[in-house]
Amino acid sequence: MKETEFVIEHEVKLNKPILIEGLPGLGLVGKIAADHLLSELKAKKLGTLYSPFFPPQVVIKKGGLVDMMKNEFYYWQAEKDTQSDLLFIVGDHQGTNAESHYDLCNKILEVAELYNTKLIYTLGGYGTGSLSRSPKVFGAVNSKTLIKPLKSVGVSFEKSGGAIVGAAGLLLGQGKLQGIKGACLMGETHGQIIDARSAKAVLEVIQKLLHVDISLSQLESRAKKTEKMIEQVRKQEEEQAPMPPASLEGPTYIR
Repeated sequence: MKETEFVIEHEVKLNKPILIEGLPGLGLVGKIAADHLLSELKAKKLGTLYSPFFPPQVVIKKGGLVDMMKNEFYYWQAEKDTQSDLLFIVGDHQGTNAESHYDLCNKILEVAELYNTKLIYTLGGYGTGSLSRSPKVFGAVNSKTLIKPLKSVGVSFEKSGGAIVGAAGLLLGQGKLQGIKGACLMGETHGQIIDARSAKAVLEVIQKLLHVDISLSQLESRAKKTEKMIEQVRKQEEEQAPMPPASLEGPTYIR
């Protein structure tokens, strides 16, 4: 394999689908949220993205079979007039260097354009280094026209500056160059734990934007495990000597 390749596994006609990105990143917030959403909607497999930029390894599955490293596209077709068709890009890996990030995002956008996508929502975590019992969802957009509707469903724009690393950011930047509007929805997270509670906060926002009704009960049980982890971290921090709080001024990196 010499270049990134998209293999279509199911032919389908979609009507200007919204692209939802949920690849691994900070706290696995975006991945958890996207995986839960496509599971609840019973989204169907569209195709697979293979790339020489993924780690040079294969996954050993049950029974001893191996499988290539990959990302996958899924789709869901709207059931009501208030909804839009959805296109998901999920998987276990992003790129391994700067070149690979651009290459993979270019290919993702090529697939999105095949189906005439005009809007992208990328999902991720916003690392604060602190613990919140009620995580906020912060937003970043590539078009000012998206700010008002996002604020109406509870997205905060109080944080500014910094950078969004990986697909969650590049899809917005490269998408803008190609005339595709996009927003990144970032759940507030510590940054050092797998944060299902932050993913739940992101899902509460995205289901309002997409006008879909999904159950969060399974995610809530995972969020409770996150809470236990957070309590353990709190106790550890309290046992340590007090340190001046880290300043949030300057670059904050989100994935």
